[in-house]
Amino acid sequence: MSKLPQWVYDLAEEILMESIKFPTVLGEAYKDIITYYAEVLKKYGMHVTIHRVPDEYVKEKLRPEMNPDKPRYILLARIGSGDKVLQFNGHYDVVFPGEGWSITEPFKPLKKDGKIYGRGSTDMKGGIAAFLASMIYYAQQDKEPDIIVEAAIVPDEEIGGATGTGYLINELGSRPDWVIIAEPSGLDNIWHGHKGSVWAMVKVKGKQAHGSVPMLGVNAFEKMVYVAKYLIENYLPSLEKKKSKYLYDIEIANHPTATLGGKLLSPGSINIVPGLSGFSIDRRLIVEENTSEVINELEQVIRKASSTAGAKIELEIVEKMEPAITDPDSEIIRVLVEAVKKNIGKEPRKTICVGGLDLRYYTNKGIQAASYGPGEPNMAHKVDEYIPIESLHKAIDIYVDVIDLLAKRSR
Repeated sequence: MSKLPQWVYDLAEEILMESIKFPTVLGEAYKDIITYYAEVLKKYGMHVTIHRVPDEYVKEKLRPEMNPDKPRYILLARIGSGDKVLQFNGHYDVVFPGEGWSITEPFKPLKKDGKIYGRGSTDMKGGIAAFLASMIYYAQQDKEPDIIVEAAIVPDEEIGGATGTGYLINELGSRPDWVIIAEPSGLDNIWHGHKGSVWAMVKVKGKQAHGSVPMLGVNAFEKMVYVAKYLIENYLPSLEKKKSKYLYDIEIANHPTATLGGKLLSPGSINIVPGLSGFSIDRRLIVEENTSEVINELEQVIRKASSTAGAKIELEIVEKMEPAITDPDSEIIRVLVEAVKKNIGKEPRKTICVGGLDLRYYTNKGIQAASYGPGEPNMAHKVDEYIPIESLHKAIDIYVDVIDLLAKRSR
């Protein structure tokens, strides 16, 4: 049975269907979708501000393959009044659609069998549609809530968020009291944190020589094999011994990991003794760790591996992302739990996401933040992506209850 007027749910579906049509990959159609969202919100009397992220900032933060010449936009919209701010955050960028779609084309939304199909339906234009419909519902009431409710619609989460939520927090100075990022956590699950990561390249140096006289060179590949063997036998097992005290959405992922060799460095050709070889390390952090400690740990273990293998090694840090954690007993989590339990009839799990989210930008500033939204978590980034319509509707009910609960507590 519907909790709100039917037009609210119909509007959310319409917003989602229309937003899927914009192929918002790596800077494409960003202005178009922001213009669309702004027009919808203004139609219902909401105040909207659009920020264009400075072009120089975008070029500084993004690598060439991320289309730094394309403009980036952030939309902010508000309703309500008071001293406290609840911010809903959502990213409108999506990943490449990929091949093999069979239900519909990626950017041609289709409603079928109780689902809405299309790229971004679950991750996470569905979440954006849900919180915008919730805010529009309040904007149409005689009395707005006694807290400020803000929508922050951002780009580039799929490529790290530096030019989206990162710019919003670090440059625009956004400091809400509570944040809900409408990522597809699943209706029965709240993400109150996520793992971090350190990506590095291990570069092993030798001496190049002609393949006919290998004795005149030092084979960097052979040295690299010994280095990798040392890490496999000594470093990887040590990570298994570390355990997080929190529950992770994939329970066996409650310890740090390191994946070796996802990317290989092997310049040269068959008829030379390689003078340079290398491999990547994808080190994932539990929430009790931080990137500075892990980088120091990697430097120490590489020094030991270098000594053991008799090799000259350079460790290059490619990227790093801090883990995020919000206290599971914090106000935003308790309120979310109450609202979810009321609407789905059971208490949700409180877990750590094994992937990366924009949560860290908030938690690093001490802001209470959680990720909770509609959709199918296992459909993100896949072909034939969809969101159950019932999930979309239920998320609206939950968001409305969260607003009510926080407003009552703030009076």
